[in-house]
Amino acid sequence: MYQIRLHSKYLFLFIFFTSQLFFTTEIAAQVGCPNCNVSLPALPADTIYISDAPDGEAGQIYDHDISFRMPKTTTPVNATDPDTPPGLNISQIDIVAVVNVPPGLNWQPSQFSFNPSNQTDGCVKFCGTPLQPGLYNVEVFVTATVLTLNQSTSFSFPIYIAPSSSNNDGFTMENNSGCGEVTVAFENNMPSNGNNGYSYFWEFGNGSTSILENPSPVTYTMAGDYVVNYTATIDTFGYEVSTVRVLDAGCNDIIINTKPDLYVKIRDPQGNFVVITDVQDNAPFPAIFNINLPLGDGTYELEVRDEDTFGSESCGYIYFTKTTTGILTSGDLDVQVDIIHPVQTVQSTGIVTVYEQPSPPLVTPSGVLNLCQGEDVELVADYDQNIQWYQDTTVLFGEVYQQLNVASAGNYWLEYTSPLGCKAQSEVVEVNLLPLPNSPVFEVVGNEFTLSNTVQLPTDYSLQWYMDGNLLVDETGPSYCLMEPGVFLMTLEITDESSGCTNEFSLGVAYDPAYTCASGANEMDSSASTLALSPNPTNGQFWADFYVKKPGKISFQLFDSVGKMISQESIQDGNTHVRHEINLGNVANGFYLLKIQTEEGWMAGRVLKQ
Repeated sequence: MYQIRLHSKYLFLFIFFTSQLFFTTEIAAQVGCPNCNVSLPALPADTIYISDAPDGEAGQIYDHDISFRMPKTTTPVNATDPDTPPGLNISQIDIVAVVNVPPGLNWQPSQFSFNPSNQTDGCVKFCGTPLQPGLYNVEVFVTATVLTLNQSTSFSFPIYIAPSSSNNDGFTMENNSGCGEVTVAFENNMPSNGNNGYSYFWEFGNGSTSILENPSPVTYTMAGDYVVNYTATIDTFGYEVSTVRVLDAGCNDIIINTKPDLYVKIRDPQGNFVVITDVQDNAPFPAIFNINLPLGDGTYELEVRDEDTFGSESCGYIYFTKTTTGILTSGDLDVQVDIIHPVQTVQSTGIVTVYEQPSPPLVTPSGVLNLCQGEDVELVADYDQNIQWYQDTTVLFGEVYQQLNVASAGNYWLEYTSPLGCKAQSEVVEVNLLPLPNSPVFEVVGNEFTLSNTVQLPTDYSLQWYMDGNLLVDETGPSYCLMEPGVFLMTLEITDESSGCTNEFSLGVAYDPAYTCASGANEMDSSASTLALSPNPTNGQFWADFYVKKPGKISFQLFDSVGKMISQESIQDGNTHVRHEINLGNVANGFYLLKIQTEEGWMAGRVLKQ
């Protein structure tokens, strides 16, 4: 039976639509964009297809449908991944979870579980407003069922969110929103194109200003909203005499009580006539002449004349510049020169928004952690929600909680995403796995246990003996002598002093009363511990006869041949020669061990019941 390999990115390109929140969550919680429409080109029935997901822009509404067709069998997969056997039916595909989706986007597919045998086409609608720009490597976790076997896998794909922009009559801003620190580029929408007469003034909302046509990008480092004010002053028309108004003049026609026939002559600063108007017969006051004369720098001469039948006469001269205002008088001549200077002013505002950058998550313990094989460590974050754990560059699927249990080597770190979509990463915790020393196997000869594999042990090591899990104080040598009747679990623990890692070897053993360790440790001096058991063999009763140097408390323990204690008693004897009766009772025939403990040490002997 084959198990399909689902690591091929092509097999699951149809899951492109699973773009949702910016941290790992359960799929069922990521709905909110219903009613997508399927729109597919002509395609083979058994194929893989996904329509392109359009790019987005931070701060701009995103609303798009994406259509897909899933494969019915593994044959389309085999075309791109020869390791996948062709011709196997895919019975079900389930969307499990996704991570690292542009913050602010919601999505909803036509369904979450698909049976490709009868339904291969679907769609998804993305909607929302992406909050932060960037190239998001979205990772999708799916499970596919082939031949009753489930295979879980993940794949990733990019979604590009362009920097936010703001456009108005005066200027355009790019990347005008972000986390912690944003650098905004400004584009002037009223360019001078190299012409004179343009001036600009920028207020960036952070205390800085500029008079440049195209200012350098401005960096905002504090959270908040900044109002950008822009003023463009366009002074390209220059100055122009639009009209000349002759308000009064002392010249008159020869005929009494008739009005003069007026006209105007203007010389430029170089003395050239630039305007000679038509004559206004019987001109009333004010006599208005349309001039429309562009003005440059310097002083202009204006003469008003009266046209008579036999020639003309001058009514007077006045002089003006392009900035002259008010009524000009020369004798009886009063003239108002109307000079226009049209200036266009464009004022616009925009907003730069800097979201607060969250503090980097703190993970404890931190730094470099050395674990021995078989050990684990719990990493704990100071954030308890909106988090995602990573190992090296791989997202740890489902690890979105405050604690992370680690038992393998790697670089572990945490990413926190604020409600506004701002991300912060913790420092890396480096976890190393150290090898255990070889198991300290010991050999058993009688009651004596000796370490046997010293060649394979670390250069610098220490030993410790245990009996039934209890530490034997000061027993740290390569051998140990069992001197107590019974059955015990003996353990030898070894510690690699360079790493602190330990290993152990355990063996169940029974005390052998017929064997005396070479060291004889804790046994009484032979001169003071001669023990006689009689009668031996016995039918049930016998006497223990021995000497002690110091009278006192004496304990008697009786063990069977497998080390099980069958009786014990204690006496207080004031003599140096002790004779005590022992009754075996109704025990079965065989050898028994009698252990006698005095204040000087212990002694033991075997007796046979028959």
